[in-house]
Amino acid sequence: MGRPRRNRLTDRVNYKLDRDIREILSRIAERQGRTEGAQVEQMILFYEACQRLNNEGESITMDAINAKVNQIWDELIANE
Repeated sequence: MGRPRRNRLTDRVNYKLDRDIREILSRIAERQGRTEGAQVEQMILFYEACQRLNNEGESITMDAINAKVNQIWDELIANE
């Protein structure tokens, strides 16, 4: 599951993280072939997808999460 291709503008964000949390983020990003910023975006989308599925009473499977992430991304693009 990768971040969808896009032409959206991005805002620069500086986030302060605990050193150990930052190390975990760096390892995840490296494994996924993403920058830390792209990985943070992906984790936010993933979390939002899980929350929506849970609120809808749907099962939380990887396929369902990926589909919901794509749906959320489509909503974001449509709202530009």
